[in-house]
Amino acid sequence: MLVTLVGIGFIALGLVGVRYAPAIVAAQHQEGMAPLEDGRDELDDTDRVSVTKWTGVAFVALGVVAVAYGVGIV
Repeated sequence: MLVTLVGIGFIALGLVGVRYAPAIVAAQHQEGMAPLEDGRDELDDTDRVSVTKWTGVAFVALGVVAVAYGVGIV
C-alpha cells in the first residue's frame, strides 16, 4: 500500500513538472537560480525547459512502475 501511495506521489509530481516546466524555469530566474556554468556554453531557457520536462517524464515512469509493483502486476 505504501509503495502504491509513493508511486501516485511520483506520478503527480512528474505530471506537474511536465505541465509547468516553463513556469518552473521562469521562477528559477526570478529567484536568481542559475545552472552550473563551465565557462564554455550556457544553457538557454529552451534547454532548461526540456530538461525539466524530461525529469518529469522520468518521475512519471518511476511512479507507474511503483504503482504496478504495489498492486502486484510486476
